[in-house]
Amino acid sequence: MIDYKDIEQGTIEWHELRWGKIGGTASGGLLNNKKGVYDSNNTILNDILSQRLEDFEPSESFENEAMQRGHELEPFARTYISDYVGVDFIETGWLQSEENELLGLSPDGITDDYKKACEIKCLGRKAHLEVLLSQAIPLKYIPQCVHYFTINEKLEQLYFLAFRPEAPKHYIKELDLDSVVNIGTSSTKYELSIRECVEMVKENANKMLKQIIEEETKINF
Repeated sequence: MIDYKDIEQGTIEWHELRWGKIGGTASGGLLNNKKGVYDSNNTILNDILSQRLEDFEPSESFENEAMQRGHELEPFARTYISDYVGVDFIETGWLQSEENELLGLSPDGITDDYKKACEIKCLGRKAHLEVLLSQAIPLKYIPQCVHYFTINEKLEQLYFLAFRPEAPKHYIKELDLDSVVNIGTSSTKYELSIRECVEMVKENANKMLKQIIEEETKINF
């Protein structure tokens, strides 16, 4: 794992690092593909392949109200989870996998020794209430949590934090490699340990990289 700690998230340099890579947000395309099949109709393959075939070009980023709120609250949430755990979670630019060039991650917070990290969500009123009622990490965020362990081989604990100052309480869930999580969709979900999820992601990422290289060779021939 390579830590680009001097690259600030959201900058042009950060976007360049992420170009042609699969970060936490897109990682569901690897985790939720049980068969590991990547053909010309695969959305994530085509997206990554198209980026790799062209040079990075800065574009005007879109940030809706919810995203802006999340960016504003994230420093306060990071302080909260740091105090809760009793460690100093810091922001870093990009963690790049050395096992597979497609994989990387921008952690919301991580310790200097890389053994603990946090994934922060500043949800809207209804979504936050649903988390409090279910006392569970929403299914759509599980791939991002798994991705932390996929990229960072030193990681021992991940803290998922649903942070909303207006709500009566926040939600925190501690995860490790032996934690069992639900993956898939709401109608076809099933349980695996995070350790098993990581192996699935790595296997699928290797299959995808092979396919991408083959497609690049065909196109550039």
